[in-house]
Amino acid sequence: MEKRKIGTTDIEVTPIGLGCWPMGPDYWGKCDDADSIRTIHKALDIGINFLDTAPAYSYGHSEEVVGKGLVGRRENVILSTKVFAVPNILRQSLEESLHRLQTDYVDLFFVHWPNRGQPLAEVMDILEALRREGRIRAIGVSNFTVEMMAVASRYGTVDVVQPPYNLIWRFIEDDIQPYSVEHNIGIVTYSSLAQGLLTGTMRLNTSFSDDDQRPRSILWQPENYGKCLYTTERLRPIAQTLGVTPSQLTLRWLISQPGITSALVGARTPDEIAEDAHVLDWELPEDAMATIQEISDEIYLSMPHYFDMWGNWRTWNKRGPQRER
Repeated sequence: MEKRKIGTTDIEVTPIGLGCWPMGPDYWGKCDDADSIRTIHKALDIGINFLDTAPAYSYGHSEEVVGKGLVGRRENVILSTKVFAVPNILRQSLEESLHRLQTDYVDLFFVHWPNRGQPLAEVMDILEALRREGRIRAIGVSNFTVEMMAVASRYGTVDVVQPPYNLIWRFIEDDIQPYSVEHNIGIVTYSSLAQGLLTGTMRLNTSFSDDDQRPRSILWQPENYGKCLYTTERLRPIAQTLGVTPSQLTLRWLISQPGITSALVGARTPDEIAEDAHVLDWELPEDAMATIQEISDEIYLSMPHYFDMWGNWRTWNKRGPQRER
C-alpha cells in the first residue's frame, strides 16, 4: 500500500489510518473488544500501517484494546497517541499510555487540545526532550489554530497536525492547510467521514443509543443534519457510476486534497475497514472531481463557522491566539 511521509521526518504512513476512538463506550456507543481487535488485525492484514488513539478515549480503554491488538505486530505499525497540554502531567501521561499500549515508544505524540492556561513553550520543551530520549519519534498538535501552531513552532518542531476535515467540514482550507503545506507539516485528518454522515448509511429516522453522543455534534443538529444527508444522497449516483461506495468516494476525494498525509477512519468492524481501505487503486475522473467539488462547496458554505465540529470554540475564537511564555 502507498505510504506518505510525515512532514520532514522519516516516518511514513498509509493514506488511510485506523482511528481508534470508537473502540470504547464513552462517545460512540457500546463496542465489543473482540470486534475491535479483529478490526485492528484486518487493517494490518490489508496493508494499513497507521493507528491513532488517545488516553481520553474511554479513559484509556481504547489504548488498552489497541495494545492487545498489536501484540506480536508492533514492529511495522506507526502508532500515535495523545496528551493534554499540561506540562506537569506530560511524562506521567505518556508512561501510562505506553503501559496500556504495551510498547516502549510511540511514533507520533499529539497534544490533544490546546490549553490556554499553559504556555506552549514548556510543553514543547518537554516534548522535545521525550523525542531525544526515544520515547516519541514525532510531535503533533490536534485542534490547534494556526496562531497556536506558530507559537509552538518557536520552541520545537511541529511535525504533524490533526484537524477535523471532510467533504462537509473544510475550514482548515482557510489557514491550517496552506500553513501546513508551506511549512512542510503533515496533515492527518479526523472525522474524515463526518462521524458517519458521509457513509450513506444514515437516514432522517436513524435512531441512536443513549450512549452514542454523536447527535450532540454540530453536524447532527436539526438545521444541519438533513443538509448533510442530502449531500450524501447527491454523491451516491457518482459513487454508483464509479462502482464504489459513498465512503470510498469521499475518502478518495479527501486524500487527493493538497497536503493531506492520511485520513483517519473510525471503522468498528473488519468489513468497514476493508471498505474504507479500497480508495488507493483507482482515481477520480476530472469531471467527477469537479461535480463533487460543487456539491461540497454548497454544503460547506452553509455550515456554521466554528473552529471544530463540537461547537465548543465559539468563545475561544474571540480570545486571541495561544499566549506565549
